[in-house]
Amino acid sequence: MIRSFTDFLRTIIVENLHPELQDIIKQKSSDDDYQLKKQTLLSQKIFELNKRGEKTGIEGNMPKGSSRAYLQHQEPHDAIVDGKPTKLKTGTKIAISADYDKFHKKEDYGGMSLGEMQNKAEAGDKQINSTYRILRGVSGKPNHFETNKNNGIFPPLIGHDDNHQWSHVGHVGDMDRDDFRKLTANKEYPNGISHTEFVKVLNRNFERSENRYFNQVPSVEKDLDHVEKHPLIQKFKQYHDDTHSPAYDYGQLANMGVWQHPDGSKHIVARDHGYSREVSGAYHASNLGAKREEDDKSKVGSSTYALLNPPTD
Repeated sequence: MIRSFTDFLRTIIVENLHPELQDIIKQKSSDDDYQLKKQTLLSQKIFELNKRGEKTGIEGNMPKGSSRAYLQHQEPHDAIVDGKPTKLKTGTKIAISADYDKFHKKEDYGGMSLGEMQNKAEAGDKQINSTYRILRGVSGKPNHFETNKNNGIFPPLIGHDDNHQWSHVGHVGDMDRDDFRKLTANKEYPNGISHTEFVKVLNRNFERSENRYFNQVPSVEKDLDHVEKHPLIQKFKQYHDDTHSPAYDYGQLANMGVWQHPDGSKHIVARDHGYSREVSGAYHASNLGAKREEDDKSKVGSSTYALLNPPTD
């Protein structure tokens, strides 16, 4: 996922955007905070265009990069958490089309792009949202949330559209490997656990469920068994046992981060968690399509391939 606004602007084709979005991007200011203001204005305009039923021009106009972009909001979001008014830092995840969408068969997935599939996987399941969000919505009370520290492994979901083009979520801060170890330290694990250990245990758990895991030497398995008992891993393990989804995306530390509760406590969460079984299959199929194209180009040459396969748009 593209998290840097600079990367977003560098890769997007501005001329293909809705004129009202172009106007926001082209605005100039010497204000140091204006980049953040632009992200907020873009998110608000995307919501507005979506409600009006108009195309944003974001979908399908990213020639490279991820299938989603993240825009942080400048102004905090007013919410009620555990019965108390508070302000939450938030941002918007936007589905975009990039390299692999060229090979993605949307018709096999309800007409959804890869980015929309990921947004749906993250925000479209009420059971998951009510069980695994660090703040879960209170039924019948819009914009009211209750704390869920025991099971929460994903940031708060403020809202999303029914077509899964965007989702409004709690902002998650960056985390390095030292942060991970410090935040996982407790009485039983005074030195915490490493991100590498975290990933190894969750991948082992998934591969065992698929009958694809081969035990390593007893001492290694014993160490992993000990790490597996850590409370953080138990929370993530419960989610993956419930959904049977792979945990490979956690191997990229950037897909995780730190969410700070209004009470000041810090929590490790997965900020990129849309890699469901269905999404994994769709990416695998698109990857095979990309490899076939590369093989064909290498056989006949890029110029000849372009003549034989003109753009369809």
